[in-house]
Amino acid sequence: MVDTDASTGMQTGEVADDQLAQLPAERLAQMLRDKRKAEANVRARLRDVEGERDKLSGVVTGFQRSALNDLATEAGVAPTALTDLDAHLQLDQILGDDGTLDAAKTSAALSSLRSERPHLFTQSGAAIASSAESFTGSQTDFQHAATWGDVIGG
Repeated sequence: MVDTDASTGMQTGEVADDQLAQLPAERLAQMLRDKRKAEANVRARLRDVEGERDKLSGVVTGFQRSALNDLATEAGVAPTALTDLDAHLQLDQILGDDGTLDAAKTSAALSSLRSERPHLFTQSGAAIASSAESFTGSQTDFQHAATWGDVIGG
């Protein structure tokens, strides 16, 4: 509990600004050291809080990017193009006021991206016709397994 002088309203041990000139130099030096120590403690707490804020900001951004990747996958963005998504869509442009992804802005941005860069999206329902044989091995019937001698020619 802090004692307060009823007549001045100041805490016990405090000195009014107009009375500082009357204090001895040692007392002023001690007051200055105490003030600097208190300020150093505040600066240290500020650095700690800023570090924690930066860490949490990174976590939130990670969750936002993950949500964007999920929506982009649902919209047909190719899995290999998800890493390039950040270069084409600015995350802060599609966030709502509450910091979550705005569905309308995200949908519009993905539609715009589809028209500008269709190669980033999967080709739905477009089967590529080819006369090449399948690589499943089901069309070729081998009589025996190949050996190193067969491969080398010996």
